[in-house]
Amino acid sequence: AFYYIHMKRVQDPKWDDWYLQNFGSLLRNHERGEWEEVDLKNNKRRRRSIPALPGAFYFLLGVAFSTFLFPATVARTSVLVLSISDPIAGLVGTWFTRQGYNIAWKQFLPRCNAPLEGGPSVAGSFGFAVSTILCTYVYIPSTNSTKSSVLSFSSRVSIGVVSSIIEAMGGRHLPFFGKIADDNLLIPLVVGCLACWLDSNE
Repeated sequence: AFYYIHMKRVQDPKWDDWYLQNFGSLLRNHERGEWEEVDLKNNKRRRRSIPALPGAFYFLLGVAFSTFLFPATVARTSVLVLSISDPIAGLVGTWFTRQGYNIAWKQFLPRCNAPLEGGPSVAGSFGFAVSTILCTYVYIPSTNSTKSSVLSFSSRVSIGVVSSIIEAMGGRHLPFFGKIADDNLLIPLVVGCLACWLDSNE
């Protein structure tokens, strides 16, 4: 249903007007798209730029995949990281940038196709890693008290570091790799795969 609505707004200006009126405040610039007038008398328009699928679509997709692919505790942890750590990365990055203490990753990787405004930063990635480590404690224990997954501290740190790198890379063009999938899809899958792989019970 989400994908159908997106395709309708790509093709139909009336659908797009309705969508932007109701959900435009939730969209990033590349998710909005642009129209240009081709016939003013008949009010006909054509696409100047096609909007990207909203992050919410990939969020739902990531949650769905995690639910079906991983054990319950791992799936919950994956969704928790996506719901908490990703927003924290943005908040931390924005705060440090306003204070003048932040460095954007695009300054280290100038060849990456990063947006002119915003984008991943060192402080944001650090905030993501720390919050991810804390999120792994909510559902996954450190000792073998149950038959569920178990993670050591070093495993949690590994999950935090790797997932923070994925969060910074998601949705961007990288040399040799091309376009990376959206971070809302990648984060829960990476966290889930690492949690299963590093499970101390295995």
